Amino acid sequence: MKAKEFDKMFDEGKDVSEYVDYSNEISEEELLQYAKLNSQKITISLSPELKNKLEKKAKETGLKLNDLIKAVLAKEVGLI
Repeated sequence: MKAKEFDKMFDEGKDVSEYVDYSNEISEEELLQYAKLNSQKITISLSPELKNKLEKKAKETGLKLNDLIKAVLAKEVGLI
């Protein structure tokens, strides 16, 4: 599946869980470690659905939204 197709399904509120690889889920310890990284400020725009899901995950892990996003990005690019 192409990213555009996935994004369209997600934006339409369809269940995309079958296309997500949960085997590389970030542990809470890893989240806390990378949430404390020094950082530079950037601005990103998120769909309301993605923002809501990230906020929910941040609340579940006890992290601030920005810290969760930093940890997820660090995991994605191979820093953790």
